[in-house]
Amino acid sequence: MKRFLDLEDEEEVIVEAWSLFIAVQKVFRDAEAGIISKRERDKVQRDFIKHMRKNKLGMQDEEDKLKAHEVAIIKEGMAKNEITPLSIFDIWLIADFKDVCAAYVADDLSSVEGVPDRMIEFLEDPSVDGRMKERLIEKDIAKGEKLLKTVIDDIPTDVNAHLLLVELYDREERHVEAEAEYKRFLSETDDEVVWANYGHFLEKRERYDESLDAFKNSLAGCERAGKEEYRGFLDAVKDSIDRVERVKNLEGEAAIKAREYHEAEWLIEDIREFTEKRFEKELAKAEAEYKEERDLKAIMLEDAFDFINWFVFNRKLKDGKTPGLVYAEENGLSSDIMARIEGLGNTVAGNFEVVGVDRAAFKLMVKNMTTDVEYTLMGNVPELIEGQTFVGKIYPWVDFYLTGGGLKVQDEESSQSINKE
Repeated sequence: MKRFLDLEDEEEVIVEAWSLFIAVQKVFRDAEAGIISKRERDKVQRDFIKHMRKNKLGMQDEEDKLKAHEVAIIKEGMAKNEITPLSIFDIWLIADFKDVCAAYVADDLSSVEGVPDRMIEFLEDPSVDGRMKERLIEKDIAKGEKLLKTVIDDIPTDVNAHLLLVELYDREERHVEAEAEYKRFLSETDDEVVWANYGHFLEKRERYDESLDAFKNSLAGCERAGKEEYRGFLDAVKDSIDRVERVKNLEGEAAIKAREYHEAEWLIEDIREFTEKRFEKELAKAEAEYKEERDLKAIMLEDAFDFINWFVFNRKLKDGKTPGLVYAEENGLSSDIMARIEGLGNTVAGNFEVVGVDRAAFKLMVKNMTTDVEYTLMGNVPELIEGQTFVGKIYPWVDFYLTGGGLKVQDEESSQSINKE
């Protein structure tokens, strides 16, 4: 526990407090699962509270200006710079997966019996929060990478270890190693999901011919499998083939704008993912605020994009920043990109008419039906044709606007608003 949580130099009363806190996390899970009684659970909790009071210890979390998913045990009078927060995911890992954590801190993995089997069981367990799996790998990059490679050396076709490894390489911008891992895995097995992921990897590097081949290999794998549950994935792969074919045929200014549009979409997707992982408590508060302000009983599918975009680009956190700006700062984005992210909060809402369509270039000209102002809108919305109308918000980016993920397109036949992504 000390090694995994980096507590080797910590005072013993605080180490003991963490040990009791971890025990509390475990017994609450066990009581909920019916493994132990509530009486047993309450006894462990009382032991923790008693130790904290006796030693004048307290706890801090996000409400005390720690980062999301961080907790700290502090002594009375402790200065702010003396506080060492821990990740709540590390706490859960040590509570529920001691054997995996033991392997993690081992100096020599070959000396630990059954490491690959333990890791595979952990990675394959659908009940384990994905953020815990990511945390295990990213807590210490070198150790996490070594664990994944140990699994892969034992079972080269383990898809869970492969996916976490390429995600790690991608976040670390180790693109050469990521591609080598894609090629290694695909030389072992013809996996349609991995082919699609490799296609996206190549597309982001503007290697469109290779990307197209990868997506086609994914499509062929789906069609060979012929499983009903593949239908949604199959449609997504077909959309990717269509998108890449259009991009690779563009030239000049049209190619530049299409690239800017797709990079903006990828960035916004990353920001949303970051936000949903990082600001779990704030999201819950914001959802209540959003429903109250708009007199909604629930946030329905057609409102989901508006809500998350509002939270990411408009709603300020306690420090006065939006989640979008927090993402930009933590990832060291340029002042130009930060200004664009901030500008996404300045939406234009209204009823719009499509007055021009250049599907090959992902470009539409739309007119606000109230003001008659025209806007260049970039988006992959094949349902929109010239003369059609829609209701929604458009988001400024450089010298064009984005759809923001969803539009309520007016169906000419039924005159009912339907949500189109």
